[in-house]
Amino acid sequence: MSSTRGFTLIEFAVVLVLIGAFFLIAIPKFNSLTEVNIKSASRRLSGVVKHLYNEAVFKKKIYKLSFDLEGGEYWVEVQEGNEFVITEDPFLRRIRLPQGVSFVEIKTDRDQVNSLGANEEFILFLPTGFVEPAVIYLRTENEDFYTLATKPYTGGMTVFDENVDLYNKEALFIHP
Repeated sequence: MSSTRGFTLIEFAVVLVLIGAFFLIAIPKFNSLTEVNIKSASRRLSGVVKHLYNEAVFKKKIYKLSFDLEGGEYWVEVQEGNEFVITEDPFLRRIRLPQGVSFVEIKTDRDQVNSLGANEEFILFLPTGFVEPAVIYLRTENEDFYTLATKPYTGGMTVFDENVDLYNKEALFIHP
């Protein structure tokens, strides 16, 4: 007698159902990971903005939060004499956005009169306690959007978990 053993159709169906159930549970978890990444990126960016606001006031220096939109990075520069130099503060080193999160664009008052070139995006922090009005748009690869807007006189940020057009031709930014 030959004893060749194989899977029955019922065993095969049970395995397929188990694999399907795994994917039903796992796929939403992967999607929520990018949502966690964009929330984390917006919290960290908000913290950097608040920190720079305080640093500018306490150290009486001008700071610049610079962005590489294509590379998904941002870093801090401080004005020393007539030029900006990258700060040595380890908290403010070059920061890369989490995987799956990218910049869409950054809007400032300078967008209307920018003679520095379209590739240089930054937000200024003045020692008088003023942050340049700016709106930062973030996106995930799943097309989730976050909108972050600076609060010029407090150094805080308003964060929206959607793409909000805060730009207005008459008044550059509308804050809630």
